[in-house]
Amino acid sequence: MANCMKQHLVGLFVLLFTIFTGGLAQAETALTVGPASGGAETTFTIEELLKLDQVEIVTANEFVDGKRVFSGPLIRDVLDISHANGAQHIRITAANDYQIEIDVEEFHKYDVILALSMDGVALSRRDKGPIWLIYPMSDFVELQDPVFNNRLIWQVVKVEYW
Repeated sequence: MANCMKQHLVGLFVLLFTIFTGGLAQAETALTVGPASGGAETTFTIEELLKLDQVEIVTANEFVDGKRVFSGPLIRDVLDISHANGAQHIRITAANDYQIEIDVEEFHKYDVILALSMDGVALSRRDKGPIWLIYPMSDFVELQDPVFNNRLIWQVVKVEYW
């Protein structure tokens, strides 16, 4: 029953997202994933990311008031789909060209997501979206550190791996 409700909510989210964005974001590439050395890249639209298993994280961070509910696919799932097998590091780039580098092992230790919504509302560019990297900071004391808070990159557009 819970799985059925989850699928219903994801469907409703897709419908509402389509209505409020005029459907434009559905056809546009939202995320590009590929090797840092060049080569074949995998692209995702928001609709494609929404079709992946959605994981909810209830967490606080210094950019929001209190604990919020974030939802999106696990970044490790996106990397797997993009054939990043064996990658040890990634570089994430935001729309404004801000970049961070992270060891891939963190994504196997923690359920880090590419959040597409907060509290059930699609993230917009104005509100750190449409894609925001989110760690489950409230669940792990070691993540409540400025190092991890600085990894909460928003307006994600590109992931490179090596």
